[in-house]
Amino acid sequence: MSRKSAPRSLSSRLWDSLTSIRLTVTLLLVLAVVATVGTVIPQNEPVARYLASFGPRWGPLLVRFGLHRIYDGPWLLVPVGLLSLNLLACVIRGLPEAVRRVARPFTAEAALNLPLRGRFTLPAKVNPHEAVLPLLRQELGRLRRHNSPERLVYFWESGRFRPLGPYLIHLSLFLILFGALVGKFWGVEGRLAVLTGETATEFTLSKGEGSAPLGFALRLDNFTVDYYGGTGTPREFRSDLTILQDGKEVGQTACRVNHPVTFGGLTFYQSSYGSQLAGPVRLKVCKGQDCHPLTLGQRRGENLPDGQGQVMLVRVDANYQGLGPAVLLAYRAAGESGQPQIFWISARHPELARQPRTPFHQAGPHHFTVEDLPLKFYSVFQVRRDPGVWWVYGGFLLCLPGFLLAFLRPTQRLAVVLEQSPKGHWQGRLLGASPRAREAFQERVDRLLMQLKKGTCP
Repeated sequence: MSRKSAPRSLSSRLWDSLTSIRLTVTLLLVLAVVATVGTVIPQNEPVARYLASFGPRWGPLLVRFGLHRIYDGPWLLVPVGLLSLNLLACVIRGLPEAVRRVARPFTAEAALNLPLRGRFTLPAKVNPHEAVLPLLRQELGRLRRHNSPERLVYFWESGRFRPLGPYLIHLSLFLILFGALVGKFWGVEGRLAVLTGETATEFTLSKGEGSAPLGFALRLDNFTVDYYGGTGTPREFRSDLTILQDGKEVGQTACRVNHPVTFGGLTFYQSSYGSQLAGPVRLKVCKGQDCHPLTLGQRRGENLPDGQGQVMLVRVDANYQGLGPAVLLAYRAAGESGQPQIFWISARHPELARQPRTPFHQAGPHHFTVEDLPLKFYSVFQVRRDPGVWWVYGGFLLCLPGFLLAFLRPTQRLAVVLEQSPKGHWQGRLLGASPRAREAFQERVDRLLMQLKKGTCP
């Protein structure tokens, strides 16, 4: 009667499940489904939009089950956490054995147990060391030798550390996921807008969570923007910053696109910029040879000095169509009804302005030019504190040697054994094994065996 196996404990079954490839595949499929749902359904939108887009039946269900914020809820965080545990458990289970395999030396005794790959013969008058060693070094590079009274053994090993590769990849993925979770739960992200010459001591947290103190003061000394010629497209914008603590300057730096600044545990990324009026706009309005100054505030209509119309400043632009600062005016002549005329006037190129016209498309009585346009730039930064970023960086760095060992350095072992026969000839055997990349290994074996036979046979 066969003995029944003892029932396994709950902890043992849980450990086997946690380290199984089935769990890994299942979690990856779940994450793929979550990512697909998060792509199809707009995220982090107002609830009213989901009710309008998906109707009174499906809209409330999406909100109730958290599908409108799927990347911030358990739909994503739970499988990511389980996948992290799965990867860590695989490393704990397999890495010690891989280390023992790597630490086990490749000796001459182990080389003699390799499978036979071919045979060759050396004549008695040939020095086996001088005949075989140059060929082996040419093909294999550095190798070891073992001499004994009955045989001469040359053995070579490549990819000894290959067993560590898969576990380094597992560990790197764990570090990346762990760092992402640390940044998710303990990180801070927000937005900071500062006017030129002003100082900020706090920033606005993302997702409407209020504001948070910087822990220091940040002053925007100057903001510059360079444009591609004639296009008005920004080429680079730069913020010159001064950092102050307790009212004293402790550093000066420049923040540019793709060149963030870090201080006090916070990293500032140059996100965007804008401009706003620092005072009223001064225009010159002419009717024939009669010219008068006119001062405008934004979105406030003013009567023209001659009383023959009204004008309002609608908008300002720091670089309108690549022509520099400009103002958008709304003009209505006296006695006209309906919509006012809207036109831009460039401060630097007044000759390009589309001045107001009469109903018969002739030049109107008034001509406008910009005398003073006081603009002040403001810079917008994305502020982030991510304590998990170094874990992520470490994971990516560890991933490189892991892929190198796992896929580009297959384990190969070769040995050449020479034994002298009773007739004085040297009998040679080529031994070798490679658990992976067997076709490339067989090509190397065939090439080496051909060279040994060609270069050593009489």
